[in-house]
Amino acid sequence: MLKNYIKIAWRNLRRNSLYALLNVAGLSIGLACALIVFWFIRFQTTHDHFHSKIDRIYQITTEFHFDGVGYSRGVPTPMWKGMRTELPENISSMCIEQYGVFLAALDNSGKAVKKFKEEGPMLVFVHPEYFSIFDSHWQVGNAQSTLSKPNTVVLSEDMARKYFGKENPIGKIIRLENMLNLEVTGIVDNAPDNTDLPYAFFVSFETLKANPQYRRYGGSGLDHWAGVNSNTYCFTLLPENGNVKRMEKQMIALNKKYHGDDYKSYVHPVLPYKEMHHSETYYGMMPMKWIWFMSVIGIFLIVTACFNFINMATAQALRRSKEVGVRKAVGGTRSQVFIQFMTETALITLASLVVGLVIAALIMPQINQWLDQPGAWPKAINWADSLLWLFLAALFCVVILLAGSYPGGILAGFKPVLALKGSVSTRHIGGISLRRGLIVFQFVLIQLLVICTLVVNNQVDFMLSHSVGYETKGIAEIQIPTPGKINQATFRQRLMQIPGISDASFCHFLPTTTSNNTTNLRFDTRQKDEVWQINTKTADNYYVQTFGLEFVAGKNIPLSDTTRGYLINEKVAERLGLKNPNDAIGKNLKIEGGTAPIYGVLKNWNNNSLKGGIDPVAIFTRNSSNYSCALKLSSTNLHQTMKSVEKLWNEYFPDYLYEQSFLDENISKSYGLENIMLKLVRGFSMIAIFIGCLGLYGLVKFMASQKTKEIGVRKVLGASIVSILSLFGKEIMLLIGLAFLIAAPLGWYLMRGWLQDYEYKIPIGAEIMILAIAITFIVAILTAGYESVKAALVNPVKSLKTE
Repeated sequence: MLKNYIKIAWRNLRRNSLYALLNVAGLSIGLACALIVFWFIRFQTTHDHFHSKIDRIYQITTEFHFDGVGYSRGVPTPMWKGMRTELPENISSMCIEQYGVFLAALDNSGKAVKKFKEEGPMLVFVHPEYFSIFDSHWQVGNAQSTLSKPNTVVLSEDMARKYFGKENPIGKIIRLENMLNLEVTGIVDNAPDNTDLPYAFFVSFETLKANPQYRRYGGSGLDHWAGVNSNTYCFTLLPENGNVKRMEKQMIALNKKYHGDDYKSYVHPVLPYKEMHHSETYYGMMPMKWIWFMSVIGIFLIVTACFNFINMATAQALRRSKEVGVRKAVGGTRSQVFIQFMTETALITLASLVVGLVIAALIMPQINQWLDQPGAWPKAINWADSLLWLFLAALFCVVILLAGSYPGGILAGFKPVLALKGSVSTRHIGGISLRRGLIVFQFVLIQLLVICTLVVNNQVDFMLSHSVGYETKGIAEIQIPTPGKINQATFRQRLMQIPGISDASFCHFLPTTTSNNTTNLRFDTRQKDEVWQINTKTADNYYVQTFGLEFVAGKNIPLSDTTRGYLINEKVAERLGLKNPNDAIGKNLKIEGGTAPIYGVLKNWNNNSLKGGIDPVAIFTRNSSNYSCALKLSSTNLHQTMKSVEKLWNEYFPDYLYEQSFLDENISKSYGLENIMLKLVRGFSMIAIFIGCLGLYGLVKFMASQKTKEIGVRKVLGASIVSILSLFGKEIMLLIGLAFLIAAPLGWYLMRGWLQDYEYKIPIGAEIMILAIAITFIVAILTAGYESVKAALVNPVKSLKTE
């Protein structure tokens, strides 16, 4: 019996090949999107879950309570010592220090030195206890024997192969930042893709103790409780019968003991590590709102594809009424007709699932590159994941039920007498009201996505084009690896001799950057530090003119190697309670232990990006901290200018690798999440529009089939092509207009909420809504045009013979 159902279903699909092709196209794209969304959600919700003790791993974080509440995943470096002392049951507590960018080199048996510039959080200083908390398979060595001594490093399998090829790396030397010689003592497996700890270089923590001069944040910081570095993480493993509430109370006592009088300003929450990946408060890589957003999109695309199937299946129902009548007349039951149609639906769904799986598998490796955000999507599909196959089976069944039940029930319900007479009308197959509702629903979602796309696009364009308070174009940045070992004045003079460079300044941070340093400050004769913190930027006295910053009071700091004065922005004067910026001039400011007068007040600019407000900033000289050099370019031959800069740089730093960047490009990268969202919404909008067009095509085809005789009568009575086309146009415009009335206020409300996260934002004006509905109208006209014109051009004689 089943074989017969399949055979008849196959014949019907071959006879109606266009109908089958359209359904497969819509369903396969919807299913491909659902599979991609599934892999994304599965990938993001299982980050670091491969660690066997993940439910007992906790991360210690920091809350700053000054003039507001700030959050950091970093902690004071001696936190691990304090926890082992005050919480002896948590003996595996440990800190790690991760570095984002570093230079590694090796001398391969007397041959030329090979240099490698590594980027991303790949290198970490760790205690051996790291490997008792987090799972990692050792190929050579073990944690206690390989990481208990200073100047030792353990490599991942890929790094060992990259640096040493087929040679045995054990005992070989890697030179870090041209300062530390590290002996390779072990090899571990590569970190999986779904981890927030993607380390490939594990350097013993003892190395920092033995080489305090290397620690970028000062050797004394190893025992310093007042400073918090965002790259210093602390983890602890809760005992199997441990109580996290008790540990939190112990942390309060620890906080009071080690922070002393400042204990109210620093709080150290204990949070489950498996939740950190989704934490917006602690800058998790993938907030849960994105997971939900993707889930809703995936469900919508599947439902939309099923609605298309319903539209086109019911449009075909009139044509198949006689077939159903014959089947029933010769003894076929209602259930048999229903099963027959569900078999056809199953074949279409199976074909669509196979096509969708192929599409998803081909697209998946390209998504990270398209988003320009490594790690956002899995690099490959885990075919061994049993949940994947369970999801596919469930998706197959759900789509069959959603797409096939209603049309199958309609066909099975035809009365044989009416069907054989050809008297089945639109009221017998549900009329047009259902299809209207489905199309309205589809276009509500389409217009919502179009509105979201327009708002996100305009907001990103606004942030990229709006001034941050000074001119950012034409500013290049080069790194200065050893600022304390060169004559910066001489280096600057030689840079200024290069054609195309109009100015240059040595500094630590550019005016606008995602990397910042904050600290306490004390103003003039006040007896206590301010309750807020200030951003500090070390720079020479060419900084202001290089970036075009503007004075509102006072003058520039004097030329010096050390701190002799400060420049502050207007925000600092405002926070200090000064009504006039001139009142700050000459007053002393104490920052990082040094006291000097304020020389000038600068007009505010955006220190971070346009996503936030204005931060208080202080600029002062300290040449030993100037790890960057900013170049103001005026060249028409940029390539030649930067080549000359690279040549000069290599004279000063032959042991390092040259790198350059441009300020405006760095600022645009700070809007990475916004660009990801824009690309995703654009992509899903186009997919939704395509699927919606298939549904609209099905509606027009259905309307044409039910109006065949009406069109013939109108043409006989002299109706023009335009008037006949208006029959379809009015219907479509009405449905789109109704969808717009629902989508416009909903889209405005949702995007208004999204924009609240930005200090500087665009208004959601009428032009966005007008453009959204115009785009929808254009797409609808192009989609419905062919079938409408085809129906209008049919010979009226043929039309009148249809009944």
